Amino acid sequence: MRRKKFKKSKFITGAILICIFGGFYLFSSKPEAIKKIVKKTINYTKLKVSGSYSAQLKDKMSAYINTVERTGITPCRDEGDIKSRRNLYKLEAGSYYSIDRLDYSHAYLSKKGKALLERIEADFGEKINTTDLRDSRFIVTSLTRTKENVRRLRRNNGNASDRSAHMYGGCFDITYARFENDKKKLTANDIYRLKETLAKVIFELKEKKKCWAITEKRQPCFHVVAR
Repeated sequence: MRRKKFKKSKFITGAILICIFGGFYLFSSKPEAIKKIVKKTINYTKLKVSGSYSAQLKDKMSAYINTVERTGITPCRDEGDIKSRRNLYKLEAGSYYSIDRLDYSHAYLSKKGKALLERIEADFGEKINTTDLRDSRFIVTSLTRTKENVRRLRRNNGNASDRSAHMYGGCFDITYARFENDKKKLTANDIYRLKETLAKVIFELKEKKKCWAITEKRQPCFHVVAR
């Protein structure tokens, strides 16, 4: 009887060791397999919004333009000038944002502007990561403008200001009318939920004095300025 118990105990111990070392091998040699297993066990929830944060993004240009002109980069003349600046950083698409076709600006930001955009991306990603809209990205539609960009824009848009905050490196626009998602077709309700989630991220940073922000109406975008 004792011998049978010993054999059974030995069998259980062996099975445990196989599971431990087998799991270690799978984890160390096939991390993608582990990710798939973990992903299937996550209980994704519906992305919920509470209140209209976009309605609370209403800073006036007069609140920030003098500070931006004083503390931002010296405006660039043209594309060649912007590419030669050491205090501007070239941007590529991130995990949770993409860059739209840019007709009147260039994909460059100052160190402060780049840090703000990356913070918005990180906070947005954290809010949607375990939800039904986890694969979504917001779209940056305008970044740093040169004097030449501003002149061209003013010829085509009489409402454009020659004191554009976009010339000083720390300003960018994010559309709230469109989002990207490679895994599903976004509905109008999905876009609304993503819009207000992004607005909440920006609002929270605004409250921490990290930025100024405006919900633009003529062009459907969040106009964000680092501070």
